[in-house]
Amino acid sequence: MQTRKIKKIEYPLFRDEQEFRHYMPNKHLTRDWRDSEEGDWVLTDDKQVCMVIKKSALSTGSKKQIKQDYIRTVIGSFLCKPSVKIEGEMRKNIYSFGSADKTPRERQQSRKKATTKEFLFAKYVAKGDDIVDSFIKAFPTNNKEYAKKEAGMLLKTDRVKSLVREEIDKLMNEAEITPLYILEKMKDIIESDGSRDSDKVSLLKELVNIAGMKDMDKKSESVTVFQGFSPEQLNAIGGNNVKQLAKAEREIEK
Repeated sequence: MQTRKIKKIEYPLFRDEQEFRHYMPNKHLTRDWRDSEEGDWVLTDDKQVCMVIKKSALSTGSKKQIKQDYIRTVIGSFLCKPSVKIEGEMRKNIYSFGSADKTPRERQQSRKKATTKEFLFAKYVAKGDDIVDSFIKAFPTNNKEYAKKEAGMLLKTDRVKSLVREEIDKLMNEAEITPLYILEKMKDIIESDGSRDSDKVSLLKELVNIAGMKDMDKKSESVTVFQGFSPEQLNAIGGNNVKQLAKAEREIEK
């Protein structure tokens, strides 16, 4: 027997009817789960036994006039249709229909298309705003811990990382900061007698990485923008007193 806690209640899943009878000898068992009611014990299509936690109906059709019954169990949610079967292991997400075994969080992380709020979040981040403040402005909330957690998750998704890169590119283009301009500024700092040795070493390391001299199997190139631009250009990027303005990475095809 397996159990699953749903809203603080433990629900069992019996591996077969014999185990069910061992624990619940007097309970009625509905053999066709499609005809069950909420609270019934039902036999699944692969002969497991579980309880109907909820039974309700979905509105379907073009005008939402057709009602389709469904049940929710410890295994998952299932439409009460002849073509649908209840079988297999407990699904991660018991609230969705179909065979996709993804939780709401997993679906959020793997989604390809960004929302309007995610687009706003990316714009704020690209301008140099704190990621928590960026999230709060895009997704209004008073919970900073929640904002920190969600902002970190969004910045790990490909769709938001792509948006941030695009916004940084736009800001840099508006400030007329091109890759050539960056390289020239780096070169000026390296060759300047007034530059600190530590800055020169750091920039030389960046140039070595960009040139691919350090690791021929390197899978990305990075360009880091350092201090040395005019106040107008710094303002266009979104910051006035930063030494490192932005770091953009470009994936290289194998």
